[in-house]
Amino acid sequence: MNANLALLFGILAAGLFIYMTIWFGFAYYIKRVDAIDSAWGLGFVYVAVIALFSIANFHWFQLLALILTIIWGVRLTAHITLRNVKKAEDSRYQAYREKWGKDFWPNIYPRIFLLQGLLILAISTPVIAVLGSIQSNFNGLAIAGFVVWASGILTEAAADWQLRQFLKKLKSESEIMQSGLWRYSRHPNYFGESATWLGAALVAASIGRWWGFIGFLVITILVTKVSGIPLLEKHYKNNKAYRGYVKRTSIFIPLPPKKVVN
Repeated sequence: MNANLALLFGILAAGLFIYMTIWFGFAYYIKRVDAIDSAWGLGFVYVAVIALFSIANFHWFQLLALILTIIWGVRLTAHITLRNVKKAEDSRYQAYREKWGKDFWPNIYPRIFLLQGLLILAISTPVIAVLGSIQSNFNGLAIAGFVVWASGILTEAAADWQLRQFLKKLKSESEIMQSGLWRYSRHPNYFGESATWLGAALVAASIGRWWGFIGFLVITILVTKVSGIPLLEKHYKNNKAYRGYVKRTSIFIPLPPKKVVN
């Protein structure tokens, strides 16, 4: 890593520390830790803007990457905020309240807010790679990357919208979303999110910055092995309808439904 790049990462780390500290203060004020969920998407926009203005000159190559990052981050923040404002605080945070008791807020700050700041920095590596460079190269790999990037955003947005419409009409908690994109994947929104960062990584690779794949790997591991899919699969494991859905439907990558013989 050259000196300029190391300096940029240092600036971004300091900026995210301030950003997350402000959000922690806001969460403490409203007494809802799930404010951090709204901070997540905008954190990537924050990083992208700082990275872009760290270079003296930029081209349409960088501007397109910035636009895609803003669209992804703002849409995700709007989606999560509108979802959270209508319900009680997420059960994950309520469990932490019971676990940590009077030490809840001192634990939440480093373990949730600052940790997510570090994750934003790690996942943003492809965006930093592109926006922190004056290089531009609309070669085949870059074009493929931008197409995958935009497709991932559309897939995640469509899956979220379909699920939101389904939940509005939900008559029973036991009902399972199984139409639209959800017919081909049990978690198409997470697949779209992973594809978004794969596209960004391909764009970074097109200018020789292969380390941008770090972000794609981190987000994919997170949603498939840590905080995304595993939690939801565990939540629905005793749901009879969901067990049938599992037999027919791919867990992550959208695939044609399997034929199940009773």
